[in-house]
Amino acid sequence: MRVLILSQYYFPEAVPKPHELAEALSSAGHEVFVLTGYPHYPGGVMAEGYRLGLFKNEKIRNIPVFRVFELPYHSTRPILRIANYISFMLSAPIGAIFSPKADVIYVWHPPLTIGVAAWLIGKIKRVPFVYDVQDIWGSFTVLSGMVREGGAAIKLIRWLERFVAKRASHTIVQTAAGAEYFTERGVPAEKISILPHWIDEAVFGRAKDDDRQAVRAEFGWGSRFIILFAGNIGIVQGLESVLEAARLLPNDNAKIVFMGDGTDRPRLEAIATSSMIGDRIEFIDRQPMERMPAMMASADAMLVSLKRSELAKFVVPSKTVAYLASGKPILMAAGGASEDLIREAKAGIVVEPENAADLAEAIERMQRMPADELNMLGENGRQFLLENLSKDEVMQKYIDLLRTVAEEWKK
Repeated sequence: MRVLILSQYYFPEAVPKPHELAEALSSAGHEVFVLTGYPHYPGGVMAEGYRLGLFKNEKIRNIPVFRVFELPYHSTRPILRIANYISFMLSAPIGAIFSPKADVIYVWHPPLTIGVAAWLIGKIKRVPFVYDVQDIWGSFTVLSGMVREGGAAIKLIRWLERFVAKRASHTIVQTAAGAEYFTERGVPAEKISILPHWIDEAVFGRAKDDDRQAVRAEFGWGSRFIILFAGNIGIVQGLESVLEAARLLPNDNAKIVFMGDGTDRPRLEAIATSSMIGDRIEFIDRQPMERMPAMMASADAMLVSLKRSELAKFVVPSKTVAYLASGKPILMAAGGASEDLIREAKAGIVVEPENAADLAEAIERMQRMPADELNMLGENGRQFLLENLSKDEVMQKYIDLLRTVAEEWKK
């Protein structure tokens, strides 16, 4: 099987799914070609070793990668964000002309505009595409403040969502609510699959106690109770309430650590400084992927946070799966499908999204738990992952789906 992977983001950007799928397909003996943009996510700054151009051919871990021009930008100015999305939407179909023949296209969404590029490329190459929807873009853009509900922009976005999904040969969503969202917009149920995130559980099993102690010594955490938030620090994450929760804690025994980059980080850092809670909050830069097991091992609990919205019904933040793999207890402040997952796995404490008082109380409750109870929550989560979300098991479902779509297209 020959697979074209279309994703605006690709390694070395912190979006692992497209490149992990590419490597799995290649290891299974399939031909893979990647069409992507220039790496600048999430900070909007070009990755080390790259300079913006019209196109660039390279090989990453023996997989051919063709990069096409896009305006590098990822911050809060809507016009420039739109320019970033549209520039790749226009460049990708041109780049596809130079890509090898494919049997099927795998499309990683977001942004929504990549679906338009996929439709055009499918027309040009006369090949089906599988549309892997990570975010319901209409809900996401409203929640992020990029557009207003009821305005012309959101109407266009929802029209495009329906347009692309109805033209995809198959659509992948994370939750039953996501599947219902698209069936209500005219996509046949048999053209939708619910597939979860995956994680390589072996990677997160390597961290030892020495790794934990080394990281804690590096950052000077001593014996404090460390709650780690790892990933994109954006508006959608609703992290201002986490700062308020830190202020509400009765003492300095706990520290909340934000590890990563994102559009909302400068504002949150300014709030933390002005609120005089600096010793209860710490911001550290995004760490290399190979260091993530040790970073997670160094924490006492992991935090997932989203703004309160209908988006929570449709998505499970990918960091949740990594947290389960780490074997650490999880503080879940996201609602929706993520909350259901943690309850089912018995892997942590669930609190209402954006409820600072509830979150502060949950942190206090975790601190008071005996070590064996905390460990049990973490072990529950990891066992749930091994039984339901392991990389080999979930990845094979993706590969089988791509093969089925390619074979049906030829009939």
